[in-house]
Amino acid sequence: MKDLNFPELQSIPQGYKIEIPFKQNTYLIDGKIRIWKGEFEKVYAPVYFKKNGELDNYIGEYPLMKEDDSLEALDAAVKAYDHGKGIWPAMTVSQRIAAVQKFTLLMKEKREEIVNLLMWEIGKSLKDSRKEFDRTIDYINDTIEALKDLDR
Repeated sequence: MKDLNFPELQSIPQGYKIEIPFKQNTYLIDGKIRIWKGEFEKVYAPVYFKKNGELDNYIGEYPLMKEDDSLEALDAAVKAYDHGKGIWPAMTVSQRIAAVQKFTLLMKEKREEIVNLLMWEIGKSLKDSRKEFDRTIDYINDTIEALKDLDR
C-alpha cells in the first residue's frame, strides 16, 4: 500500500488512542468472568496508521467462540431465568430499574473508552461516536421511564 502520509501511531493524541493491540481475553457466562484460552479473531481498523515505520491497521482481537461456547451461554441463561423464578425475573420493577441505572452509570464512566473504540473499530467520527454513545444512554433512560409509566 502506498504511503499517503498516514500518522505514526505514537503521534495520535492521547485522548484518542486505544491500547494497541487491544486483546479482549475475558468473557461472561453464568455470572462469572472467564479467561478465554481458545482461538482469537483479529480486528482491523478501517484506517491505517504507521507502526515502526510500516503501514498497519491491526488493532486487536477478541475470543473466537464456537458453537459449544454459545450453547453453554444459552444454558446458563435458561438456568438463570429458571422458568420465571430466577433472580432477574423475580425482582420487582424498582429493583430491575435500579440495576439498569447502576449499569448505565458504570457505562457512562467508560464513555471515552467506548467512543474511542467506535472510532477505531468502525471508523466513525468523534462527533458521531459520541452521539451514538449518548443516544444509547438516552434510549436506556427512555426505556426506564416507559417502564415506570407502565408500572404505575
